[in-house]
Formats: sequence, structure tokens, C-alpha cells
Amino acid sequence: MAFLSFPDMRLSPWQRGAVIGLAVALTSQLYFSGLADGFRVSASVILYPILLMTMMRDSHRPFSGLVAGLCVILFRVAGDLLLGGALLPALIREYPGGVFYLCYDCLLCLLIRDRRAVSPPHLFFSLFTCDFLSNWLNLALSSLTSSTGYPVTLTTLAGLFLALARSLAACLVLWSIQNYRRLLLREEHERRYRHLFLMTANLKTELYFLKKDAEDIEAVMSNAYRLYERLSGIDGEEENAALALSIARDVHEVKKDNLRIIRGIEEEVAGAYDHQSMSLRDLLHILEVTTRQFLGQQRAEIRLECRCRDNFPILEHYRLLSILKNLVTNALEAIRADKGRGVVRVDCRRDGDFLVLKVEDNGPGISPRAMELLFQVGYSTKFDPATGDINRGVGLPAVQFIAQELGGEVEVHSQLGQGTCFQVRLPLDAVTGGNHEDLHH
Repeated sequence: MAFLSFPDMRLSPWQRGAVIGLAVALTSQLYFSGLADGFRVSASVILYPILLMTMMRDSHRPFSGLVAGLCVILFRVAGDLLLGGALLPALIREYPGGVFYLCYDCLLCLLIRDRRAVSPPHLFFSLFTCDFLSNWLNLALSSLTSSTGYPVTLTTLAGLFLALARSLAACLVLWSIQNYRRLLLREEHERRYRHLFLMTANLKTELYFLKKDAEDIEAVMSNAYRLYERLSGIDGEEENAALALSIARDVHEVKKDNLRIIRGIEEEVAGAYDHQSMSLRDLLHILEVTTRQFLGQQRAEIRLECRCRDNFPILEHYRLLSILKNLVTNALEAIRADKGRGVVRVDCRRDGDFLVLKVEDNGPGISPRAMELLFQVGYSTKFDPATGDINRGVGLPAVQFIAQELGGEVEVHSQLGQGTCFQVRLPLDAVTGGNHEDLHH
């Protein structure tokens, strides 16, 4: 049973013991008296095991109990002296309270050897035993210095009840801390998973363009070599032929470097969750969370609405995420560049043997001239206002490449001043691997 620790507190064990002692001494001032003269029931007994299990998880010696006991005695004696009491009677009356914390820590060190991996039942039994026996010793010492006595049976039953209640309360707090820590870890894991998922999807998108570049490089190399062959048979063109051959060799080296880069990226991303399917609804959830985080960072007044009418296990989740992410990003940037506020709607549904992905916005729309060049690599109407550099213009071509590779198609409908709608139709078999079971059921 792992509990929340304090890794940022660079304190020595004695310093942590002093912190625990001060905290216990202060909370021990909140009490009510009973059972015996000078005996107190305070909230510090609930706080004490919580601090021992969180701040002193690696401790195997009871110096925290020693420091806490001394602090409690000092605080209580100081309070008695302020009220006009004498020093010696105050020490005699208050020392059993300090012995309680020392005894508690000693017993805890004996009963729990590894505070990082103790089970809940073992923890409860140990805290109950420590509380009851320390409480019994406190009562026994208090009775020796008290003029009032209580029947043994009454004090034993009261001690059992107190130990049970306080141990249960401490266990509940520790359980809450543990669950809170698990919640933080789960949120961090999900955040990292979304980041890695998006990064892998982006890398796989870049692979399409690297492979296309490899084909272009191959064509350039072939043309340069053919030019060399033609020039080598002509008298007086030996120098140009040698230049053409040199170009062919240089391009060949560039091609090899490019292929090594492609293979390196493929080795890194190959098989990353590819053997696992992901539901279409979970895919949309990742898209929605990351997009809302981006909108929050940019403080954009753009609303994102995602709707999943049919839910299928998706094998090609990286490619689908690349399609949706590029289309949503384009819609957001178009709205931000125009009036700065608007709505982007994402709708996923089944249409017969096809999966239909629709992304529409109420942005400025696309002009007829831009529509003709929309899917050309390098064409973009957007630029960085800080640097003036135009965007790469690879988002929409990537959408078209992926859709065509999966056997689908992309349709665009736009009206100036009204908005744009992209619709991607993909064969279900290509994206689900033949598993069309609707996960809604």
C-alpha cells in the first residue's frame, strides 16, 4: 500500500522528525479530557500515524516518537507554566503524554518493517495495536500521578473504543491519500499516452512525405544517369557527362541517407500499439482533449463539438487521428485568422460499408481559386505572423494521401463567408480489419 510521499522536501530524518513533533504538539492542544486526571484525547493521535506513514516511510528507528514526545511535553508544560503552575508538578503530570508518542513509534517500527508495501489489513491492525497499547501505558502512568482512579474494565473498554476509532480514521485518511496519488498518476499516464499517441501519428504522417521524397529523388537520379549516358556518347561533352555522373552519384548518396532516415523512423514507430485496436469513441476523446487544451492555451473563443454516432474498434487509429487532427487544425486556424470565434463540428458515423468522417466549421470559407490548389503539397494560405514564414502546406495533402491509401476519398464543400465542410469516406474493412461490431452494444 503506497502512500503519497514528499520528494521535494529535502530534509534530514531529524528535521522531518522535528516537523512531525511540532505538528503533533500543536494539534495536541485541541483536546478534551476524560478517563483520568491529566489524560487528554486529541486529534494529534490521528495525525501522528499519517505523518509517520508519509514523511517517515523509510524510518526504522523511533526518533520521530522521541522528538514528538519531547515537543508535546514542552508545549504542555509551557502551557501549565503560563497558567501559573509549578515546573515539577507540570512535568510529572504531562510526561505520560510524551511517552505515548515514543511508545507508539517504537511499536510501529516493530510491527511494520516496510511502510511502502504494507497491506490495508496489516496497517489497520498495527495502528490499532500501537494506539491501544500506547494508550494503556499512558493511562497507567497518568493513574500513578493522579488522585482520581477509574475501574480497569472501564478504562480498557474506553481505550479499545478510542484505538478503534482513531485507527480507522487514520486508515481512511491514508486510503484517501493513496487514491488521490493513484488519480494523479493515472492522469499523468493518460497525458503522456495522448502525447505519445499524437507524436506517433505525426511521425507516421511525415513518413508519407519522406517516402514521396524518396520517389522524387529516385527519379532525379535516374534522369541524371540517363543524361550521363547520352552525353558520354557525344564527342566534346566529356566534361558535361562527368558532371551528370557526379550529380547522379551525389543524388544517390542523398537517397541512401533519406532511406536510412525512413527506416529509423519506421523502426521507432513500427508496432507501437498497432497490434491493439482503439474504439472510435476513444479516438475522438483524445482528439477532443488535446484540442481543448490547445484552445485553452490560446484563449480562443472557438467551440469544439464531437459526435460519435457509431462506435467501432479501429485498427488504423494513427491514420484516422492524422486525418481528423489535420482537418480540425485547419478549421481552427481558419476561424482564428478570420473573426476569432466560431464552432468546429466533428461527426463520425457509419454509412453502409463506409466510415464517414465529417469536419465542418463556420469560418470564412475557401475561394474557388484556392479550392483548385487545396491538395497540392506546399500550397498554403496561412503564415506565421511572428516570422512571416508561410506554413508548409502538408496537412490537407496528408489527409488525401492517407484516405487514398485506405481506399477512400475526400470531398470538400465550401462557401465564402459561410464555412467549409470536409467529408472523408473510408471503407470499414480498411480501418477496422473486418470487425464491424458496434461497441455501443
